[in-house]
Amino acid sequence: MGGGVQVAVSLIDELSRMDDLPAGLSVLASDEVHANLQNVNSNCLRFGGYEVFNTYGISTLWSQLDSKASGFDVVFTVFGPLYLRSTCAVNIVGFAQAWIIYPNNEISSSLPFVQRVKKRLKFFVQSLFFRRADRLVVELEHVKIGLVEQGILDADQIDVVHNCLSSVYLQPDHWKPMSVSISKKKFSLGFVGRDYLHKNTNLLPHIKKILNDKHGLDVDFYVTLNPAEWSAKSEFFRGSIRNVGSLKVVQCPNFYQQMDAVIFPSFLECFSATPLEALAMKKPLFASDRRFVRDVCGDFAWYFDPENPITAADLIAGYIKNRAGRDDEQLTAAREFVIKFSNPCQRAEDYLRILQNAAIDCSLC
Repeated sequence: MGGGVQVAVSLIDELSRMDDLPAGLSVLASDEVHANLQNVNSNCLRFGGYEVFNTYGISTLWSQLDSKASGFDVVFTVFGPLYLRSTCAVNIVGFAQAWIIYPNNEISSSLPFVQRVKKRLKFFVQSLFFRRADRLVVELEHVKIGLVEQGILDADQIDVVHNCLSSVYLQPDHWKPMSVSISKKKFSLGFVGRDYLHKNTNLLPHIKKILNDKHGLDVDFYVTLNPAEWSAKSEFFRGSIRNVGSLKVVQCPNFYQQMDAVIFPSFLECFSATPLEALAMKKPLFASDRRFVRDVCGDFAWYFDPENPITAADLIAGYIKNRAGRDDEQLTAAREFVIKFSNPCQRAEDYLRILQNAAIDCSLC
């Protein structure tokens, strides 16, 4: 779910459109990835093999994945870890687990002792599987640095391939409407993503309350949580925030279109596509003042302290009162910047090059 679906769908779709697609390339896609590929009309018959197959964390060790992976020269996992009992293939794994490279983060220190221990144990086990990889692929340079510092792999075993905007955002004919309508009577702020702890979504109702109490602004906040995530939220959250439910990749542009701005209060990421998507849709982005946002967005976002809802509310209020509707030139420049940052076709070519080089090295052994 989340960013893994977006990256997998974009990568598989771009590969399926290549004129010189290698004949020996096969795909295992989850139900969720497969459904999204159908929505963008990908021709999955282009691959040497294509199968819908779900894995569920460490329980995958007792699944049929070992037998399905046997016989391949190279196995690439979009976002790992890859839970195989054993493999003779070259094992290339995409890494996007920021808790492993930043163990002493704000969320960890605030958790109750037992929950903190459970988290550390979970990520320790995951790190053991990441260490089994022959190569890791990361999305930004700070992640490579963190992996080396944590002793997961050496620098020469880690490739940096920038994440990017999905091509769906440049193809309006692929966009699909949401099943929920958005009221346009108030200024609307949207959050796209799952309700992981590090996403810091519990900050949102506090920001809304401060906007109302301190600045006299009644702002609507919208999130994209699934039913289980929504039911787990507090009454304070559910009474303050509106939920449109989880969205398919092709529905996200429509969600952004209906927002006046986007908020991204995350504490911890390796990379997130949400800031890129917001800027690509020419929406003001209010984001946590963290390197994983600044490295991607530069001066095109408005930054606040994710631990302090007052700083976020003051920033948003200042924008609404002084800037709203008068910054089209900056938003246009932000969109152009995002499009040039990286592109799905180049990312797919970079991934494929890594796989092919590994296959060549394997054949020479």
